[in-house]
Amino acid sequence: MISQRLPRVAFILTTLVFSACYSTHAKKLRGDIVTMKNGDRLTGEVNGLDNGVLSIETDYSSTNLYVDWNQVVTVRSTATYLITFANGVHVTGRIERSPGSDEHPEDVTIVGDNGELHVPYPSVVEMESKKPSVWRQLKGSVDAGVSFTSGNSQISANTDLNVRYSTPKWSASAALGTSFSDQSGGTKTNRNDLSFGGQRFLSRNAYLGGLLDFLHSSQQDLDLRTTLGGGYGRYWKRTTNTEFRWLGGLVYAQESFATPTKKSDSNAEGLLGVAYDSYRFKIGEIHLQAYVFPGLSDSGRVRTTTNNSLVIKLTNNFHFTLSFWDNYDSRPPTTAKKNELGLSSAIGWAF
Repeated sequence: MISQRLPRVAFILTTLVFSACYSTHAKKLRGDIVTMKNGDRLTGEVNGLDNGVLSIETDYSSTNLYVDWNQVVTVRSTATYLITFANGVHVTGRIERSPGSDEHPEDVTIVGDNGELHVPYPSVVEMESKKPSVWRQLKGSVDAGVSFTSGNSQISANTDLNVRYSTPKWSASAALGTSFSDQSGGTKTNRNDLSFGGQRFLSRNAYLGGLLDFLHSSQQDLDLRTTLGGGYGRYWKRTTNTEFRWLGGLVYAQESFATPTKKSDSNAEGLLGVAYDSYRFKIGEIHLQAYVFPGLSDSGRVRTTTNNSLVIKLTNNFHFTLSFWDNYDSRPPTTAKKNELGLSSAIGWAF
């Protein structure tokens, strides 16, 4: 059964990600040059811009250097990048940042197949270098946490894996979350959630979004719920530090329950989702996401789900994560709870 295999899937995917990340070998860096406002000059290889932070690989540091994009004066690089603008436009080309001139007061020049494009530096919200393989193009994080209480012999564990892949025309993501709790003399609970998402970029921060989700929840007597659908969405706000977007559409849900009174069900549902992401240099990140699924074929039934996290930066790409999630069903099986929620903490690593 899929729900029973999800923990094994989590282990396999985590192993593959770590293997891919550590399979890189020593290489000669390009010699990109980054100059800061305080006069510091960094030479190495510019990996990209994400969440307002420019990542630079150097020969003289065991880890990448991360600098505030607002504190950068110049960038010289011969690499080709996938670049995202605040207005939703995605382009591919070489990038050069300079203080500006009378002819071009804008201080970012992008050289692509269609010539040069001059833009203000705040309009560049993301930049990813094109890698030679799909594995190296992936971005994401791995989180794990465990706790034990001797008084009642209670143990709980949770893991999360997130990966993302982007091109100038579309992006795809996958996430796997598992949680387990066991208490001596008590009941065992477990929750496994495997989801896939995708965006096909349109003009002016619009996109077509799709989702596929597999959820198993013992607290809601849910052996497996498969949700498939998508719709139209837009970014209300997109800067180097903040993203706020919505998605509206339709989904189809197929459910299998672990209860004699209700074995299986299938429904057509509406979809309305919002997501907010905020990033602060040297501090951390906030991620908020909520979906509402009003019943169409099962009129009057409403499902909601939310996943939220606070990520505090540590060192060497490590971080501390505090997460809150909640699943609500207004019409569950008679033996199941309407709400299933959880609060967890974990140590994670971003790649």
